[in-house]
Amino acid sequence: MDLSMKQTQQQMEQSVRILQMDSFQLTDYIKEVMLENPVLDMEPPKERGQALALKKMQWLEDQAKREQENTGYYEEEEDESLLEKTAAAPGETLTEHLLSQIAMLDGESALLPILRQAAYYVNSNGYLDAAEEDICRETHCRPEQVQKAIAALQKLDPPGVGARNLSECLLLQLEPDDRLARDLAASCLEDIAKDNRRSALAEQFQVSEDEIEKAIARIRRLNPKPGSQYGGSRAPQYIRPDIVVTAFEDRYYVMLCEFAYPEIHLNEGYLQMAKETEDPEVLAYINEKAGQIQWMQKCIENRNEALLTVAKAIVKCQERFFRYGPQHLNILRMRDIAEIVNLDESTVSRAVKDKYLQCAGGVYPLRYFFVKGLEGEVSAAGSENAKWELRRLIEEENHERPLSDQQLADSLNAAGVEISRRTVIQYREELGFPPASERAHSHSS
Repeated sequence: MDLSMKQTQQQMEQSVRILQMDSFQLTDYIKEVMLENPVLDMEPPKERGQALALKKMQWLEDQAKREQENTGYYEEEEDESLLEKTAAAPGETLTEHLLSQIAMLDGESALLPILRQAAYYVNSNGYLDAAEEDICRETHCRPEQVQKAIAALQKLDPPGVGARNLSECLLLQLEPDDRLARDLAASCLEDIAKDNRRSALAEQFQVSEDEIEKAIARIRRLNPKPGSQYGGSRAPQYIRPDIVVTAFEDRYYVMLCEFAYPEIHLNEGYLQMAKETEDPEVLAYINEKAGQIQWMQKCIENRNEALLTVAKAIVKCQERFFRYGPQHLNILRMRDIAEIVNLDESTVSRAVKDKYLQCAGGVYPLRYFFVKGLEGEVSAAGSENAKWELRRLIEEENHERPLSDQQLADSLNAAGVEISRRTVIQYREELGFPPASERAHSHSS
């Protein structure tokens, strides 16, 4: 009884462990098990898988423009759902570190979609490797919003992250009241490097050379490459997406990259040995090892099923992201997906852990699509969704009998968008729509 319970517990632990693995971790784990279990055979992805991967990658790229016009959602189930996209990510750990902090931010919720996008532009040294106009174009946001997002990014850990240049990186790390060091970092970096400039600097800032030396010492204690501690001392990491989303005509296709890790099966030699042997100990050994492999196959099957089910639900809930871009993410919590797919929230969390999704817009961690909103309030993504729905209601209303603000609020709440009449008025005015009485007058005239 105790042995059976222990074995069951070990199997459950293995199931949970495999569920959390990305394709790289799963590959390493299969190799590790193979060293201990001679009955296991490992087969690398077939060449036809690589050919189909290239074909579907071309298909994915061809849909980038078409995706802007696509609507609808389709759950595709096909045996050969193979696609590989391996992208170098030298600052992956730093990016994940930033995204985990962004996920905890409740304030400044209007900036979260831009902030998440900006995190992907931070290079392995911790510098923001994109111009503001590039981020504006990518996120379809106003320059002032992008500036606020960059300012919020620069408040994250590690100190100095998100800077555009060395001077800004140092200024982000210096105390606000350290005026002398800040002045030196802002405009005198070249002079700091020259020992014969100390006297000139002292005269320029009307301080003693000793004060200059101390200020320079404080600057030199700073980290000029704040991101290096996360990725600079190791070989580049790679992202291999477990899920691929493509768009064709009016449908979205969600596919699992099963080819990204080796196939496992029972060794034919040992199976034949089990049939021929008369030694009960040999037969018991082979049966035990075969049972371990069959359970492992079941765990991988369950992992894939949970991952694909969760990914399909995410794509369905965040369909506007795939149509219009990051600024159109809806509020989405893990418990929402858990209810939709009828799984425990902990299972959903494990299923998306370290997994990536490839779409026409790029490669994103699955956790990227979970957007927290303040209780009782509408977050950035939620507010964009509310405005989009509000615009649709007004544009589709009966022009002879326009909807009042209260009726608009009631319709939105009935559609699952929690919003008050006061917020409806605010959003309506931001969208440029007059009150119902004026809309009726304008249409009649």
